[in-house]
Amino acid sequence: MKNPRTLIAPMGLLLPLAFLGACSKDEPTTVVEPTSAFQPTGATGGATGTTGELPTTTAGVTTGKVSSGQAAFTLTGDIRTSKTLANLVSTVYAPPPGGMALVWTAGGNDATTVGLGGISFTGTEPTSPSLSLTITVQDKGAITAFISSTGECTVTIGLASGSQISGAFNCTGLSAGSNVVVDATGSFNAQG
Repeated sequence: MKNPRTLIAPMGLLLPLAFLGACSKDEPTTVVEPTSAFQPTGATGGATGTTGELPTTTAGVTTGKVSSGQAAFTLTGDIRTSKTLANLVSTVYAPPPGGMALVWTAGGNDATTVGLGGISFTGTEPTSPSLSLTITVQDKGAITAFISSTGECTVTIGLASGSQISGAFNCTGLSAGSNVVVDATGSFNAQG
């Protein structure tokens, strides 16, 4: 029996053409025969090579080590509160041009968190699909999450080394999606 991949690839290319021909009775149906460009090259798939430890970094890239820190923020608008979060609970971080996923929390029975994720940098950047800021607030028994990834906030990172990151953020018109809108200012730091 032939290799099933030899049969599936050409059929996958011909099926859309068959449906197009069936949609119009006035047009003649053209069938395209597969050429050698569509034939498999004999590879059978599967992993090859040696097994062992996964690489931890690419040459020239440094992985950061941060394990403690704090974030502080003030909200004004529909929710008015100020909090300092002294627990760094997520510490995925590499200095520029690396990535970061940092989350600070109040701890205990308070669900308030601040999260910063995306591509690490120094300078000032607006939030975007590659840089997000999340503020989740527990206030008067209610938990409200604000997520900025479309420019509602600017993030400034003044220091981003292998063992430390620090900066600040400023948000205007940050919405929780339920007619709750706030302005926010805050700062953050993490170190090894």
